[in-house]
Amino acid sequence: MNTETPRWRVNDTVAYDVMRETATALQAQLLELARTDNDAAVETTRAEAAAIRDDVFAVDGYDRAAIDAQTKRFTARLAELTTDTT
Repeated sequence: MNTETPRWRVNDTVAYDVMRETATALQAQLLELARTDNDAAVETTRAEAAAIRDDVFAVDGYDRAAIDAQTKRFTARLAELTTDTT
């Protein structure tokens, strides 16, 4: 049985960085909405931004499928927000 920690491939590192950058862009968009939105939505928007941070930390950096799934989810949510605000 091989118990050695798997090594990242270069493209895995890039995918992980893309996931983090997408999460950062999504959080920035949410916080911008919280700054300009009504008081009722501010806490919900801030809570979503915090949950995204938690989701990034929860991803196993060696699980490429999980990284890709989170990136897809973050990208879709960012597209929703930017479509709604334009």
